[in-house]
Amino acid sequence: MSRRPLKSDPSDVRANNIRAAFSLVSREGKMTRAELGRRMGLSRMAVSDVVSQMVGNRLLRKVGLDRRTGRGKRSVMLAVDTDGWLVASVDLTQRYVLRAVLTDLLGHIVERVEIPYECSGSLRFETVDALCAKVLGQADRPVLGLGVAVPGVVNPEGTVIRSVALGWSDVALRAHLEQAHHLPVLVCNDVNMGLLGECTFGEGSADSLFVRIGQGVGAAVCVSGKIVDGSGYSAGEIGHVVVDPQGPECVCGKHGCLETMVSVPRLRERLAAQTQTRETVLRQAGTMLGAALAMSIGLLDLADISVAGPADIVGTAFLDGMRDELKAKTFVDYHCQPAVHRCEQGDDLVLRGQAVAVVCRLVDSVRDRDGNDDNHRGNAAADTLEGTLGESERPHDSTDAVQPTKLMTKMEVAGSR
Repeated sequence: MSRRPLKSDPSDVRANNIRAAFSLVSREGKMTRAELGRRMGLSRMAVSDVVSQMVGNRLLRKVGLDRRTGRGKRSVMLAVDTDGWLVASVDLTQRYVLRAVLTDLLGHIVERVEIPYECSGSLRFETVDALCAKVLGQADRPVLGLGVAVPGVVNPEGTVIRSVALGWSDVALRAHLEQAHHLPVLVCNDVNMGLLGECTFGEGSADSLFVRIGQGVGAAVCVSGKIVDGSGYSAGEIGHVVVDPQGPECVCGKHGCLETMVSVPRLRERLAAQTQTRETVLRQAGTMLGAALAMSIGLLDLADISVAGPADIVGTAFLDGMRDELKAKTFVDYHCQPAVHRCEQGDDLVLRGQAVAVVCRLVDSVRDRDGNDDNHRGNAAADTLEGTLGESERPHDSTDAVQPTKLMTKMEVAGSR
């Protein structure tokens, strides 16, 4: 009997319960079956059925007995099985290297590979295929799915609508990779995956903004625990919003885009010119970003802002400039100021966030099936699950059903593009 990822029916009550159970156990670390049933509102028989299936499919495992004292039989503790499945994540956002990792179901990296890449024209499918094949070749157990983080606009079908950095337009990346590697594939915007990683492993909350400063400037926003995509899947594309009409010309043809003012290359040029002190340059950049974000912060009443970028750019002067400008632009006595902090999750943030997205989307698709399968990577899947990531409103056919909550995060994971 082999374990394979399959397409899941959105109306499947058992799939709902599997997702909710995994979410609770991953967040709490360890739980008894009885506690899990109480938290999910399931009958004893229903929770036993769900747990038995998840243990059999290597999603959960038994990790000893609880520590209670006194009379009565001690209960078996359950935890996420980190040895049963792997998740493959690919990051196409770096300028000179393409990176990929294998993680366990909790996002811990167990293998990593890299391919040097000189950006000249469009990124070739052959290069992406080689990276995917290389990381999947490191797998010593079944792979739940493959996630790819792309710098650009991506629709729910996994088509890259536009990626200036990669030279792509209307590229059906998901369809190509599923056909090439016989795995469910999830293609997502890179900054959204940074936000998901920050909310899972860092300080992001259910109402937060994530800003990534690099070759360009991008953002992602989470409102009430759901990542906002926008009507055209381009929410957070703030790099080419004009903040100074008299500013320098941008590659897009406009003048004074945010990217021309606060991107890493432009700021390093200004620092190298030494016409102003380092603190002045960085504080001005932070002030400019704060001014650009003030309207969104006031409109959405966000609780925190995470800024990811190189340590020589996103430091004390930059963040202080942001805080002061946001306070000046948005402060009223009934409005709490958002906490502004530097993202401290390192270079693997997007890769780990992408792994979380794959687990959220596919954890309830695992089934036991008869027959032999010597391929660790599982069977081909023509379609991954439809709907938003971590969708919390699914049809319930029974009082034993429960809406899924969080997966390893302080928020309800939702809405990946």
